[in-house]
Amino acid sequence: MEGPAYLPLGDQVVLLQFGQEVSMELNLYIHQYVQVVQAARIKGIRQVVASFCSISISYDPNLIRYRQLVTELQQMDTTKLDSVGPKGRVLHIPVVYGGDYGQDLDYVADTVGLSPEEVVRMHSDETYLIYMLGFIASFPYCGDIDSRLSLPRRTNPRVKVEKGSIAIANRQTSIYPVSSPGGWHIIGRTPLNTFDPYSNPPSLFRAGDYIKFEAITASDAEGWNELTRKEWTEQWQE
Repeated sequence: MEGPAYLPLGDQVVLLQFGQEVSMELNLYIHQYVQVVQAARIKGIRQVVASFCSISISYDPNLIRYRQLVTELQQMDTTKLDSVGPKGRVLHIPVVYGGDYGQDLDYVADTVGLSPEEVVRMHSDETYLIYMLGFIASFPYCGDIDSRLSLPRRTNPRVKVEKGSIAIANRQTSIYPVSSPGGWHIIGRTPLNTFDPYSNPPSLFRAGDYIKFEAITASDAEGWNELTRKEWTEQWQE
């Protein structure tokens, strides 16, 4: 695969741009590239963040200059990278679909010409790659959902989307880790806490992991506690 273009973003970030086309193949390659950067332990690098088609690397300009950093990045051995790479964790997420938990499920079903049950089945049948985390802390951009479920974002975003809401937009699906404004279609909600700023790491998710949604009942969600969380984790641990 062709190497990246190197671009400065201000005086403390270098962007590695791998084209503009979003694909699972490219994204898996990018996650491997991140591992190579981290393993190189280049002095002065503060953080390495992957996105759909690029990697941003923040650095301390007092420890390493932009051109020196680019030179060291270009000297890394990336010849053994491919688009398959090591498979990330598979995280099974419990979801209550529809009703008060997924107020847009019926709308989505009507719009795409399917029954709510078919939408749930199609959404929960797939295992989704986490392309990147963004928008708000721990918000996973996952894909690709079945093309038959693809809808543009809502014309009028909601002022508040409940924490744990499962949403879809275009070919992506995600989980709102905290209550926030949002413009995606809400089809369910998980009782699982996916973000804790006081934990290390604070996010349940990592870019390059996979998510598989598992349907549960409303009573299951209402009875969710620390014990059921541990039992769920043990049941679905991979």
